[in-house]
Amino acid sequence: MKDNNAQAHHTTEGDNSLSRDAATRVLSLVSHKLKTPLSIINGYSEAILSTVKPEEMSSFNIKALEDINKQGEKLSVLVDKLVRFANISDLLPEDLVKTDVNVRKIFSDTSSKCILRDDSITVNSSDNTIRSKAPTIEVKCDNNTTIHADGTLLAIAMEELVDNAIRFNNNVSKKIRLFYYQDNGKDVLAVADNGVGIREEHITKIFHRFYQIDDFFTGQIEGWGLGLALVKRIMNLHGGNITVRSQYGVGTIISLVFPKTDDKKLENIQPRF
Repeated sequence: MKDNNAQAHHTTEGDNSLSRDAATRVLSLVSHKLKTPLSIINGYSEAILSTVKPEEMSSFNIKALEDINKQGEKLSVLVDKLVRFANISDLLPEDLVKTDVNVRKIFSDTSSKCILRDDSITVNSSDNTIRSKAPTIEVKCDNNTTIHADGTLLAIAMEELVDNAIRFNNNVSKKIRLFYYQDNGKDVLAVADNGVGIREEHITKIFHRFYQIDDFFTGQIEGWGLGLALVKRIMNLHGGNITVRSQYGVGTIISLVFPKTDDKKLENIQPRF
């Protein structure tokens, strides 16, 4: 086996086996069955918390309701991701609504959304101090750069990549770069980070459904392990692929490579950590 610090490279390819289709149907069924009870749990707990007076309930019961509501909301987000994964897995290439999507807008919107939902950024209510610094996201792309793709699915794919770049990063100063370039006429959208990196033995597995790496964050990262599998599916629908370059302990670059177009000028912008 190669040294863990060696740069690793992997390219994913499509896989539409019958067993995976069956698994997707199960995911869809289970997730829809969970939505109704979760809505009731979240709705009632929130209603009680918003109407009860502190003197009417013990601090223990209030804390219990707050935890129930908080964990219920988190589970609702996870179930919504299951539903989205199942829905996108059922799509066919002809179902895509392709337009000329402004890449810089996708980058900017993704950055804003992912920073806002980064739950590692908290404010101490006693002195208004920030306990964790917001990640720095640099965007490298011309204002008028466009790519012919399904804008909704492209936004989902980019958000998954940036969310991962933020969450799987234990640096005090998290740095992320979103950039566009062309490689032999192919449009490439890339996300680079200064996170923990990915060990070479994991790179062939990270696009598998439910696969998660716990090297640095055992039990601390919430999710199903479906994000990268979803990105892979979106790229397969576009006839493209994903490349991964990672150096353990240094950082990772994940690139979305779209099919070759003949009407765009090749730009000499190269990825870097």
